[in-house]
Amino acid sequence: MKMRLRTLWRVPVYCLIASWISFYATVYLARFFFVVKSVGADGVTNVSADPVRSTIFHAVLFLAVLLIGGLWAFRSMTRAEIAVSAAIMTAVYLSVVLFQLNLPDFSLSWSLMLAKFQNWPSIASSLLIRLTDQLNFSVIAASFVPLLFIPFGQRRAA
Repeated sequence: MKMRLRTLWRVPVYCLIASWISFYATVYLARFFFVVKSVGADGVTNVSADPVRSTIFHAVLFLAVLLIGGLWAFRSMTRAEIAVSAAIMTAVYLSVVLFQLNLPDFSLSWSLMLAKFQNWPSIASSLLIRLTDQLNFSVIAASFVPLLFIPFGQRRAA
């Protein structure tokens, strides 16, 4: 099996850029989709998030990143190349998550800085948390979402 080493950067770079874009899309577009503002009887504005619209927004965002990556960004790569490239990003995501879970002194500022680059897998983890109520399992399992790109690859190199 011949592996083109020049393609191994694609999945990690795409995941980081997609996470960064989805983070800012959530920050700036959320108010139009799932933020609910209501004024109480005392005149105080109450702000909350609608959980159904939030779930739909994040599910569409997750699927958009997955489909754009699979159908456009990685269409020239073989499944083996995508698997190796996705394994690199999975290892990065998994190491960061294990640091966050196991190091009690992992600072909040580091976590907030990394949130921009972990946003795409965190969408999957939040959906898994809602389904299983298991925090550790959900965040560890979400580290493997780059592997979802593998079925979009070609069987053989063109």
